[in-house]
Amino acid sequence: MIDEKHAEKALHYLAETDEAYAEAKTKAKGLEYRLKTAKAAAFLEADGTVAEREALALNDLGYREMLDEFESAMLDMEIYQAKRKRAELTIEFWRSLNANRRQG
Repeated sequence: MIDEKHAEKALHYLAETDEAYAEAKTKAKGLEYRLKTAKAAAFLEADGTVAEREALALNDLGYREMLDEFESAMLDMEIYQAKRKRAELTIEFWRSLNANRRQG
């Protein structure tokens, strides 16, 4: 059962992770832009038909490394987001229990 200690811990977690979550989200968004730029640069350097240049750009080492970095940043962001949502739900559940106790 969720008690005041759990609610306080969840609230503390939210307060502690504000900046880290914002940094993870900003990094993911920035990498998304850089990923498009890396693909475009590789596409412009490639020779051949549009389809061939597209395939070469997607297989470019720099692009693939950037894609790995982007996926890692997205994972970090999603983990923060999920944990923060759980903390918010914990607090909301605790508030509901207390409201019901006061009314009951």
